[in-house]
Amino acid sequence: MQRANRHRTIIAAVRGGDEVRASDLVRATGASAMTIRRDLSDLERRGVLRRTHGGAVGLPARGAQLPFQVRSETHVEEKRGIGEAVAAMIPDGSSVILDDGTTCGAVARALAGRELTVLALSVHLAAVLAEGGDASGRGIRVLTPGGELNPGELSWSGHRAVRDIEDFRADIGVLGVCGWDEESGMTASTLQDADVKKALIGSSRQVVAAAAAEKIGLSAVFSVCPSSAVDTLATGRLSRERRLWLEQEGVDVVCCA
Repeated sequence: MQRANRHRTIIAAVRGGDEVRASDLVRATGASAMTIRRDLSDLERRGVLRRTHGGAVGLPARGAQLPFQVRSETHVEEKRGIGEAVAAMIPDGSSVILDDGTTCGAVARALAGRELTVLALSVHLAAVLAEGGDASGRGIRVLTPGGELNPGELSWSGHRAVRDIEDFRADIGVLGVCGWDEESGMTASTLQDADVKKALIGSSRQVVAAAAAEKIGLSAVFSVCPSSAVDTLATGRLSRERRLWLEQEGVDVVCCA
């Protein structure tokens, strides 16, 4: 099979967002395992897919996100390190707004048992945080906003959610990231998510972004804030160039890998 045809076959296989094994692509194309690995590398550089251990998963079009379950199973160790780093930045007794998303989920798990008040912006986060308490009532006090519950993500959005976030005064806001690049600053995949993130930033004395390194350099559709609005970024391994432009914007970069 010619290279262009192989690429079309691979793109069609990963389009649904499910992980596809390299061995299945070898069978589908008749190519060698080495050729498939090379094809996957080429398509990853083009932003079509993301390589995984033993295969690949398709990337959504600009402005969309992979399903929550798929994201929760990728970069698990990197996200765990980010979660622990962010948790270490939060003193006991703090009030916190915790954005939705799988990296913020790692932050929630790292906060278990702490004496905090947390406004959790998704059902997933609220459940993780609530499990960290004990029978005496000690531990994290968990609050949630009102608003519309988004299917799949199980996060809140809408005017009521934004208003409730604006009414909460946080010592630290932990911000999830859809995309963040030098030209556009931080961006979100939906208008509703952008509004929620703006409210989080406005209600927080200190803003800490928690993001897997793959999100740095990407751009989604809806503007959230300039890079300078974020105090600290906890992430994985960044290139020297990306770290430099963030630091020039006044962002303290903490690499957790």
